[in-house]
Amino acid sequence: MRLQNIRFPEPDICREEELYFHRNGEWIDFNGYFNLFYIEKRKKYTNQETLTLHLEVGDCQAVRLIHDETMIREIELSGQPEPLTLEFPYQETDKGVFWFSVKPGISSKSDVPQLSGWYEGKCQEEKSVRIAAVVCTFKREPYVLRNLKSVLRFLERPENASMNLCYWLVDNGRTLSEHEEISRLAAQHPDTIRIIPNRNVGGAGGFTRGMIEAIEEKERLGLTHVQMMDDDAVMDPELFVRAYGFLGMRKDEWEDITLGGSLWREDFLYIQQAAGEWFEEFVVKNDFPLADLRDFHTCTDKYMCEAVHKNTPYSGWWCCCMSLNLVRPDNLPIPLFLHHDDIEFGIRNQKAGIVFLNGFGVWHKGFELTFTGVNTYYDVRNTLITTALIEKERSQTEILKWIWKRITVDIIEFRYGEMRLAYQAFYDFCRGPEWLSKTDAEKLNNWLREQVAMKPIENLKEELGEEDYRRIKQYAEDYRDSYEVKTVNEYFGPARKAANLVKKATFNGWLLPADKKIIALSPVESPFQAFRKKKVVLFEPFSGKAVLAKKDWKQMWLACGLYRDAWRLMKKHKSAAEKYRNEIQKFTCMDAWKQYLEIEKGTKK
Repeated sequence: MRLQNIRFPEPDICREEELYFHRNGEWIDFNGYFNLFYIEKRKKYTNQETLTLHLEVGDCQAVRLIHDETMIREIELSGQPEPLTLEFPYQETDKGVFWFSVKPGISSKSDVPQLSGWYEGKCQEEKSVRIAAVVCTFKREPYVLRNLKSVLRFLERPENASMNLCYWLVDNGRTLSEHEEISRLAAQHPDTIRIIPNRNVGGAGGFTRGMIEAIEEKERLGLTHVQMMDDDAVMDPELFVRAYGFLGMRKDEWEDITLGGSLWREDFLYIQQAAGEWFEEFVVKNDFPLADLRDFHTCTDKYMCEAVHKNTPYSGWWCCCMSLNLVRPDNLPIPLFLHHDDIEFGIRNQKAGIVFLNGFGVWHKGFELTFTGVNTYYDVRNTLITTALIEKERSQTEILKWIWKRITVDIIEFRYGEMRLAYQAFYDFCRGPEWLSKTDAEKLNNWLREQVAMKPIENLKEELGEEDYRRIKQYAEDYRDSYEVKTVNEYFGPARKAANLVKKATFNGWLLPADKKIIALSPVESPFQAFRKKKVVLFEPFSGKAVLAKKDWKQMWLACGLYRDAWRLMKKHKSAAEKYRNEIQKFTCMDAWKQYLEIEKGTKK
């Protein structure tokens, strides 16, 4: 069985050479992240018995097989095009990584050899695998078309035909069928592509609609897994080779293991944002953040190689493949619209196991590049739901302090809309799961969007005046142009949230005389930089949007009222949390979801 192909940089996917190979004097080491073969994960979760490297080489002098940093053997070559079949000592090795190195011929026109190849594994009995990849989308046709074409080109190759991959587009915006090229491709490939119109009920509703489709087609199509994928991510369809290869050899005791997807950054292609995260004390935690995958030693770190992590992670649904023995009519996600649907569902099903394979993932824009905005509501409400379900030991005092903290962070940066949404989220949580299942999610989302609208930075010219506008706009442009990995590290570092005693005691300068100079703040910078300011331009460096935020004592008094109201609401919090724990199953079953999505008989589809 083909387990993974040898990969090279591709212009439309990833140009970062060191993710694929490293130049080492006369040798080209194929020990980049995408071309490493991780051993421990295969040993624990699969019945794989052998590992063979198949290579088609051109003008090359020699090939080396390597385990970690130790050479296993060196094979002299003729320099003529020839196929090679090379065995790794898989049975004798339990940990680390295998890779190979090639020495180009003396007369080679390129210092990077022309070759192709793949890793093959064998086991006594391969398992049947058929994946339904589900892409949830809302009016993002350019992204959808890009990935759709990429997948179809991939499936046209003879070696991939046997996958019988299903690639389904859940259309929350109900616009894909009107797109000429997308609808044409769907018509030409009906066994592969399916457009599924859906209500605009966010990622949770879109992915669950795809899950329902997979459940109902499981027997007829022979489906075994459903794979959630973001619509606006960049992917290499090679990930399907790795998914099919791994799942086809999985052990019986890991029959329903989840394939978690890594998240790489679209702006810094070599940075791994996450390869598994976990949830504790209201916070998503990451044990191996912002890893530079250009470095061989980073890629062979204990965290990257081990089959089981100290803190059991879940996978975000930017790319996540789950067994249809887990995704069942009686075991579906919570209707959260967006945010935390993947967290809660992943934790709920974590006993089945989870593994993160190199190359199984996507590139995505950094989440820190925009203000939380509408997501403030979903972050707060859904964090409370997740906490109620999996961390029932959290005290009422801890809950209240966390709510107050969310309100405070928004008020010190003059983000009054988000401040109100944080409280609204708490209020709505206290309404319980019955309210959640019956609310009009699309109508609610539209209302939320009205509370925190931003606009193009050019629209601030009149509010700011010519001089301040030019200064602020120049700062925003310089900030965007100088954005680097160091900036991202600072965002996720502890210093961003730290404040001295004066800032804490004066509510970030609210109780001190105001500094009238207008400054600009991005979402990446610390909110405490608004210390003593009267006006602040909050700008998003890459969207070009901004808003002029002002110190407003009426809003401060409103915040004080929200502190009081949140304290009073704590009386309802306990009973709401108990209802979520005791009644949530009523809203995560097929019948409830069909009613929620209006796909019952006689209703609008």
